[in-house]
Amino acid sequence: MKTKLEYQPGITELNKLVCEKYWLRESDKRSGYIYTCKEIGQEFGLKHQDIPSIVKANAHLVVLDCQCIECSKTKVCYTRSQLTQLKPDSWRCDSCWKVLQERREQEYLEYRLEQKRLEEERKQAALQYINDYRGTQLTEVPPITELNEVDKLLLATTIESLGAENLKTTISLRDNISLFLSPFFGLDEKILHHLFKLNLLLLAPEESYEYISVNKEQELEIDYYQATFEFAYDTNDLTKIIVDAKSKKNTSALVSNTQFEMWCQQIQLGECLSYLITRAKLNNLAPPIGEKLISLLRACLAECSVSVMHYIIYKAVESAAAFVQKPNITRKHASNSISGNIERVFSKISSGSWYPNKSYRDASHPQSAMAKVFFDYVFGIEDCGFHYTLDELFNPYKPQQAIGQVGYATLGSAQSTNYSITINDLN
Repeated sequence: MKTKLEYQPGITELNKLVCEKYWLRESDKRSGYIYTCKEIGQEFGLKHQDIPSIVKANAHLVVLDCQCIECSKTKVCYTRSQLTQLKPDSWRCDSCWKVLQERREQEYLEYRLEQKRLEEERKQAALQYINDYRGTQLTEVPPITELNEVDKLLLATTIESLGAENLKTTISLRDNISLFLSPFFGLDEKILHHLFKLNLLLLAPEESYEYISVNKEQELEIDYYQATFEFAYDTNDLTKIIVDAKSKKNTSALVSNTQFEMWCQQIQLGECLSYLITRAKLNNLAPPIGEKLISLLRACLAECSVSVMHYIIYKAVESAAAFVQKPNITRKHASNSISGNIERVFSKISSGSWYPNKSYRDASHPQSAMAKVFFDYVFGIEDCGFHYTLDELFNPYKPQQAIGQVGYATLGSAQSTNYSITINDLN
């Protein structure tokens, strides 16, 4: 690197010597300085910390083979660090660097404005689509007299749990902390989706725009956990639906309705899944929740009440928690053992080896609005969906020749449903 030392006018001989020794380098290497500031200070009777200031005030080093890539101005260094850190092939002088920064800031501002403009265009296009969809909904709201009894119960459930004070809109699942819609988050979304597709819940674009989007296939995607909706009927009709849900009804007709049976099954399955996830997390376990486990819970619920299932799940998780204490057993091993533990405890109860202990409802798993509407209001027994099997509740209302075991194998729908839970540091 070619350099030249230039002095300020009127420099003293002492300061000139200090500057020469400060910038003297071995073979003109960029960082090969021969003297340290301490050595220079000792030689001339100066404080070593004052040396850089003396040099900076009296001289500068011109780097002859380093020019600004914008204006070709030659680089000047006042301290060793400036020379050591110099990148000759990409150096810009202060003036050109300032211009570059201003240009970058302007380009970024223009980029942000363009992105904001495009986002506003997307928003307006989405709002137009959503408003058009809402307009279609309004023309296709079914007359309240044409609703079947099961859909009325689902609407009553939603009003009970999510109805705002004005009874015109819902609150979001996220904001609801008083009476849960159902025992399980997956079932919450299924209920809202079902009512939305029937046009019983209407889009509220301005209030929930950020939770409603339109995908590439021009289909609505709704975040049911955070979105809010408007009810399709007026306050008087909604009040009547609530009153009717709590009134005496034709239980025999409901029991023979496969849709009613399906929703009842899902409530009980949701109670079990919710309790299983909670117990597992309390023990830092995460059982894989897929079709295999759900099929097992269906089989158990055909013979056991939710109350007994809570006892079975409790025993199964506690056994898995003890299992993880054994040598070479990871939490993943223990989590995977929960399904087998449930089957083992259920088999002992089913064979009569164990007494089917019943649990009381855990305070962390309160009765949901759906359980109240579909069980308590229909059968007139408090929390009967928790304490009784569907056979015990349904059979008294079925003709004698039609009595048979509830078909949990048809639970929900033919679609496969998978849930997952995550525990940090699960090995």
